[in-house]
Amino acid sequence: MEQMVTIEGIACYDVLAWDSNFEVICEDEEDDCIWVDGNVNTGDEFKTWEDVVAVLCEHLDGKIEQITAI
Repeated sequence: MEQMVTIEGIACYDVLAWDSNFEVICEDEEDDCIWVDGNVNTGDEFKTWEDVVAVLCEHLDGKIEQITAI
């Protein structure tokens, strides 16, 4: 079953794993992407969805609507 949490108005789906990549869906589909770089602020894996949202919002253009761990 798919898990979902909402952080800062962004729907976050599935369970974080040490090797998670992320499908990022934005308001403008031209800003959609796959994030494979891990936590570029710490050089470590993401530990919480709050960390994921903070880092992706800082480093990606566009208004993020949804993030899915893949």
